[in-house]
Amino acid sequence: MNKLENKIHLFNKDLAIILASLAYHISPEIVRYIVEANKKDIIFFEKLFGDKIDTKNYLFNGSDCVFPGIRRYVSGEGKKQKYNTKYCAIIDDNTFPRHIWCFLINGKCYTGPNWKETNLEEFELAHIFTHKESEIIMEKNYFKEIDNNISPHGEFTSAANVVLLPKGTVRPTDNSTIGEDSLNGRKGFIENKVPEWYSEIKWNEPFLPEKWRKNINSLLDYRKERITTIIGKI
Repeated sequence: MNKLENKIHLFNKDLAIILASLAYHISPEIVRYIVEANKKDIIFFEKLFGDKIDTKNYLFNGSDCVFPGIRRYVSGEGKKQKYNTKYCAIIDDNTFPRHIWCFLINGKCYTGPNWKETNLEEFELAHIFTHKESEIIMEKNYFKEIDNNISPHGEFTSAANVVLLPKGTVRPTDNSTIGEDSLNGRKGFIENKVPEWYSEIKWNEPFLPEKWRKNINSLLDYRKERITTIIGKI
């Protein structure tokens, strides 16, 4: 019987070089700004959440989580953008991560028309590191230390972890590389896991629009208002 060979491993370098030039990452300057804002807002969210949501899963030290308390919707379980008692979180598909990019570009929240008008409809969201407990075990191959008790849901709306790729491109797998500070319970990235050709990759310039501070401040105000409204309906 003839067998078909999956040859994609022969082109890992070529694919990585192409994706690096196409992917849009949010600038580290913006990420640092959000980290500092989270330090100031942690008390607000602790009071808001009470015993309904475990704040430390989202606003840990170094967190750039934009929407604390929001985790990925599980198919068929609960209503989207509502608080879910089983998961002790507000569950969502990809609406909240889309808010991040919409606000960054034109200072407005995500809607279908806004996604189209900003040309974001030409892209798909991709998460670099996992935001699901079930996939943490995969990351043990890349880190010396992993806390098995963590809930990585803060990565769902992490500014550093949500990137854009043009529609039609190969998606990067989860469990790629971003800064450790924005990850919960994962330390000591194993450097020899990086391919020898990694230095040849030329990354697309991080996205840093002129009015980013104004737009990010609007985003941070929106998150408080939106999350407060949802929690208030419990």
